[in-house]
Amino acid sequence: MGAASRRAAPAPAWRSSCLALCLLPVALPLLLLCLPLLCVVVAFARFRRRRRRLLVTAAKSRSCCPGERSLHEAEGHRAALLHKYLEDQMELVAGDAVAVDPTPSSQRSHPHQKQQ
Repeated sequence: MGAASRRAAPAPAWRSSCLALCLLPVALPLLLLCLPLLCVVVAFARFRRRRRRLLVTAAKSRSCCPGERSLHEAEGHRAALLHKYLEDQMELVAGDAVAVDPTPSSQRSHPHQKQQ
């Protein structure tokens, strides 16, 4: 009996390898047909994860600034700041011009006029 049991062990390994070789032509095309579907599922999962992260980030940024203005108000505020900045710059330039040339503009000679 010892010889019969030693011989019975290799038979299932041979059968399983033969079965794998026979099923390979069927299993390989099925696997290849499933790959595009798997790629679509992975792409969809990544898209949803990225979208969820963006929504969470946007919600956090909105919640950190409770006095946040609307887009239109923010643009108006920027325009007002720019206008104020330009007025300040004009005052500085005008102040520098007066400091350099203390004569009033009415007494300045124009290139078109003859000097007396």
